Amino acid sequence: MALARPRTGILVGPGVLANLPGVRALAEAVGVAVINTWGAKGTFRWDSPYHGGTAGLQERDFELAGLGEVDLLLTAGLDPDEVTTAPWEPRAEVVDLPVAELGVLAAKWPHEPFEPSRPRLYTELAAVVQPLYADPASPAARLNAMNQALAPGGVVLAPPGLLGFWVARTWSTTVPGSVVVPASVEPGLTERLAAEAAAGGRPVTLLSEVEVAVDGVDVVVWDGDLTIPSSLIDVAGPVVAWSR
Repeated sequence: MALARPRTGILVGPGVLANLPGVRALAEAVGVAVINTWGAKGTFRWDSPYHGGTAGLQERDFELAGLGEVDLLLTAGLDPDEVTTAPWEPRAEVVDLPVAELGVLAAKWPHEPFEPSRPRLYTELAAVVQPLYADPASPAARLNAMNQALAPGGVVLAPPGLLGFWVARTWSTTVPGSVVVPASVEPGLTERLAAEAAAGGRPVTLLSEVEVAVDGVDVVVWDGDLTIPSSLIDVAGPVVAWSR
């Protein structure tokens, strides 16, 4: 009698940006939409069937991603500070995969792929967030305008906190590594990362709630409201990023 196939999830963090072909091959081999933490935004385009959503920002993110229901959770490249809840414990077997070997492991996956489907993390958050882009005063709409104006090869950085939350939650990322919101609240870290990106020759935009000066970096001081609407909290719960 054939063994039942384990219900499988894939959760990835910023480390997988070093091997995007591998993680994409793994997603196709398993046949599931991949959940990325905010440090791995852009692993898949927002409109790819293998993009399951960005998790770790709000209390119910991983639950909405369906990771509390899987039997087997494949992880790769995670930053522990971005794994803010763990609804898969103690149910699932968790296997952390070496980032460099993802392509090889994909080729050895023993099951036929599932048909990828979007989890509630993607569909229910989209239902709340999409209307915000139509409100010119909302952070989502303002960030979307900045996104459209981002120079080719550019990177945008935002500090931990409400501003970083809005960037991580609503910036539509199509280029991996083009959005950076640190998981650590270490003072000055965001500015240091911006300076390093600029020194590497990238066009850099740093969003900040206070006046700062960083050589070679375009600093945009945020002057608008950053209140999170109750509709978003109702869906995914309070913000838990940067609380560890």
